[in-house]
Amino acid sequence: MISRERAREISDFVFAASPAAETEVILSSERGNSIRLAECAPSEQNALEEAQVWIRVVRDGKQGRSTGTSFSETALKRCLDQAWEAAALAPPVELPPLESESRGEDGGISAEQAEELAEHGQETKLAQLASYLRKGMEEGLQLTGFYETRGASTTYATSAGCFRHGFTGKASFSSTAILDPGGAGVGSGLAQTSTLGDAQVHEVGRVAISKAKASRDPKPLDPGEYPVLLEPRAVGDLLMFLAWAGLGARPFLDGSSFLSDKIGEKVLSETLSIVDDVWDPRLRGLGFDYEGQPTQRVTLVEEGVARAVVFDRPTAREAGRETTGHAGLQPSPSGPFPSSLILSPGETESAELLGVLDKGILVTQLHYTNLMDPSNVTVTGLTRNGTFLVEGGEIVSPVQNLRFTMSLVEAFSQVRAVGREGRLVEAFFGGATIVPPLVLDAFHFTSATEF
Repeated sequence: MISRERAREISDFVFAASPAAETEVILSSERGNSIRLAECAPSEQNALEEAQVWIRVVRDGKQGRSTGTSFSETALKRCLDQAWEAAALAPPVELPPLESESRGEDGGISAEQAEELAEHGQETKLAQLASYLRKGMEEGLQLTGFYETRGASTTYATSAGCFRHGFTGKASFSSTAILDPGGAGVGSGLAQTSTLGDAQVHEVGRVAISKAKASRDPKPLDPGEYPVLLEPRAVGDLLMFLAWAGLGARPFLDGSSFLSDKIGEKVLSETLSIVDDVWDPRLRGLGFDYEGQPTQRVTLVEEGVARAVVFDRPTAREAGRETTGHAGLQPSPSGPFPSSLILSPGETESAELLGVLDKGILVTQLHYTNLMDPSNVTVTGLTRNGTFLVEGGEIVSPVQNLRFTMSLVEAFSQVRAVGREGRLVEAFFGGATIVPPLVLDAFHFTSATEF
């Protein structure tokens, strides 16, 4: 991580050396460490210290960008020269001029908090994990996992005068408990927060071991349509697919989003409200985007009714709107998308959700999920790490994993219950969500596995 003062020094050096009338600098600096677990013991330790710089220049209406991995003056100059050369070869692209103001709060966490996460050392991690690993050995389990903490700084600066700098951080621990060598009896737990205390780490271990024991000797189950109880990890993955496919301005303007031409209309169950909010204290993301614009809280879906999508400046100009501060690196053919999603909680206690489901399938986690049709957000994937048959509001047996193929617009239009407790879940391909568990009336399982 670098300080605000150091970030300004680096940016000013690039601007002074640049031959372009407009120059943009984005800096990212991360530091942290991780431990990987295998066979109830640490198997790998890693330390992370990474620097990245993106330089964009405007040359005769053409955009050139280059990326480097060092903040040394030699490396910065080389990166700048490559961006200048790239601009000469690029086709003209009309983009808004670079931002000249620094408006709004920078958001994120404090420098001290980011430093604390970066310095959450491996000895501390091992001390937190010791009782869990010991329990796994005593009970004949194979425990695997990954525990990571990191702090990061991000800078956005332009030669026109905009300068933004903020800090973020993460702590995550996931673990899988395997009961039998063949892979039967697999459970998984996950915690992702800005800090991880002993109690949270222990809860991950408790869930993993409990689900491993409960899922021993899974039974085959015929494919078909079943009501489901989706736990937060499954809900978070699906919600991010909904965001990538339909809650950004590019697909919305191109007509491929499920929200296209439907603002003000009911598109999902009235029990669902979705907002994008980096300012939520549980997320604490940066308060600016990669155009230096303030990132706004945006209500995307309100009680099932489509309200908005997120914009960057190019798509906002195209639509005659204002940016919401969700830009990625420009130029951006795919446009902006939300990455700090919150699905509003409902009224049902978690302990009551099995009773609400009554008869169906409990899904802990999804795996190998892929988007098939963006227009109705059809997604396919597999269940994983704890899939159970529920009858009479009770888990009666574990079942072998199933492949699903389902329109998420259809699935999220048939919501029977929403849990009261939201949980932070990081999506596999990026982005963070806070989501409760959901009971859905119908979910299409198209094929079965033998594991």
